[in-house]
Amino acid sequence: MAYQTLYRKYRPKSFELVYGQDTIVKTLKNIIKNKKLSHAYLFTGPRGTGKTSSAKLFAKAINCLNNKSGDACNECENCKSFNENSNPDIIEIDAASNNGVDEIREIKNKVNLVPAMSKYKVYIIDEVHMLSIGAFNALLKTLEEPPEYVIFILATTEPQKIPATIVSRCQRFDFKSISSNKMKECLENIVEKEKIDIDDSALQEIIDNSNGGMRDAIGLLDQASAFCEDTITATDIEELSGNISELEIRTILVDIIKKEYKNIFDKITDYSKRGKDFSLICEKIINYVKKGILYKKKVQLDKIDVEDKELYDSISDSKLYLIIDFLVETLVKVKESYQKELTFEVQIIQLIDKLSGEREILANNVNVSRGTLTTKKQKMEDVPRETSSENKKIENNVPRETLEKSPIDEIKNIRINNILKEATKQDMQFVLDLWDNINDYLIDDKYKLVAGILIDAKPVAVSKQGVIITLPLDSTVNRIEKEYDNSKELLKEIYNENYKVVYISSDYWKKVRPTYVEKAKNGTLEIIDENEILDKIKKINNKNSVNEFNELIEMEED
Repeated sequence: MAYQTLYRKYRPKSFELVYGQDTIVKTLKNIIKNKKLSHAYLFTGPRGTGKTSSAKLFAKAINCLNNKSGDACNECENCKSFNENSNPDIIEIDAASNNGVDEIREIKNKVNLVPAMSKYKVYIIDEVHMLSIGAFNALLKTLEEPPEYVIFILATTEPQKIPATIVSRCQRFDFKSISSNKMKECLENIVEKEKIDIDDSALQEIIDNSNGGMRDAIGLLDQASAFCEDTITATDIEELSGNISELEIRTILVDIIKKEYKNIFDKITDYSKRGKDFSLICEKIINYVKKGILYKKKVQLDKIDVEDKELYDSISDSKLYLIIDFLVETLVKVKESYQKELTFEVQIIQLIDKLSGEREILANNVNVSRGTLTTKKQKMEDVPRETSSENKKIENNVPRETLEKSPIDEIKNIRINNILKEATKQDMQFVLDLWDNINDYLIDDKYKLVAGILIDAKPVAVSKQGVIITLPLDSTVNRIEKEYDNSKELLKEIYNENYKVVYISSDYWKKVRPTYVEKAKNGTLEIIDENEILDKIKKINNKNSVNEFNELIEMEED
């Protein structure tokens, strides 16, 4: 006999073997026992939680000739034909591959045919949310008033995609993720019957990786039993699932707290080479930090290693909350990203910046050129400040709080001023319409670095000549400015426009925007000649200083 996978072999044959859905099972049995059948049911919930299995058991039980308290006897002719998949009155349809109007019309044409051997003809439509709008419309009338011997059971993982007109015609049952205890009970039963040798830690690792889905858990157990010749260990499950061990989670969290960038980059590269799933890694870090919060709140004190306790005690509650909040966002971005490794890497860098609370500004960067160790802030202090009519004009137009000592900041503020003076909604919409095209360059060797940074960026103002782009953190602004020329080339690739680009942080934009808006309303916002300021900077700074400015922002000349 051909090998049968464990999740098919142990698919429940009766309601009592459906784990973790006690309320739903009780309700369905009472419906059958009290003969209060509806013409249509909707089963919703995460994958692998028993929706299709329950639909099949319900279909079998209502047609059982010797029904026992709402459950099938598994001994009568109807039950045997069902168990052998030969009952012609139980029709399963996969809406993912049969989602057109023609398939539903075929159901409508056959629905009036009486059952061949059972009391009820049952249509089980799996993944029903995949039906087209036309198919839903074709199903609507039949679903509302089917013959008395026809019952529809619709199953889906995404009920929000089903039209309200369909949902309102069904009795709805919401299946929940299966608890760890129930999942462990089921897996231990299978392990005992199949004589599989497995560690408790490996069993828990299977449960943790299954996210409440019993089918996923049994499938991973089946895969592990084929993979391992001896006892199945937690390491084996990590290897198969694409996850990493809790020890590795602890070490990468320590590196994040200590800002060990090289260690983190090396680890992420290693995970990629080993084929690890970055979304699973992200989930595991979240769960690890959550365990730390529960420990510090004295909710969960058992099964926590001494090393874990020491780490949790060294991190403040606020930082633990920040890590979870940020990684929840990271998880979404990683799942949606084409370049999961790059996205995860960039997000971890941003997390470190948030945790450190440091602002890496130009004035504090260290310059080691010409054999000296001098900060750029010190260099700026040596530059004579001129008070001219042009400077006064700048100070009158640019908000005072935005004026910094560095000439490069003056240029940025002038550009913000000039872009806002000529910004239009049409230009803004043009940029927004094509902004998502940046994702196409995440796999481009030349532009993948800047594209990876810009996926978190947001255009906030656009004119014919320039665009203001905000990023979440000052450190991210510094990173993109170091790649200014490359980022500008990327934008030209997308928009076919040679924009002057200004990168600023979101916080900085929130700070200065109201002042510019007020000046625009008052009619006091004026265009400032950028070239005159560039000339002034070149006169009062040596060639090396001008080159340093060029690293951050292009100095265009007419």
